[in-house]
Amino acid sequence: MATQSPSPSSGESLSIRVVREVAAHDGVDPMDLSPPLFHSVDPAALDALFEPTSTDDARAGRVTFAYDGKRIAVDSDGEVTIDPERDPQRTCSR
Repeated sequence: MATQSPSPSSGESLSIRVVREVAAHDGVDPMDLSPPLFHSVDPAALDALFEPTSTDDARAGRVTFAYDGKRIAVDSDGEVTIDPERDPQRTCSR
């Protein structure tokens, strides 16, 4: 089952928000997150991805990446969704 966080209201960076949300999902302190999130995604690149353009237009989109058996999706509005990865070997037939 996926867990989804609301959009941020503070000015925290997107990468810090992802670390905080994943740690909360896993029930650990963000400093104890293992493996470190930066092994799966570059925090600076994640922050830069959705920065406003030179004309101050907001960017829209979503980035997803795998982390420690989970699929993390981050929307441009700061929403973070954490979903268990599906086993690619499993298939469903009807």
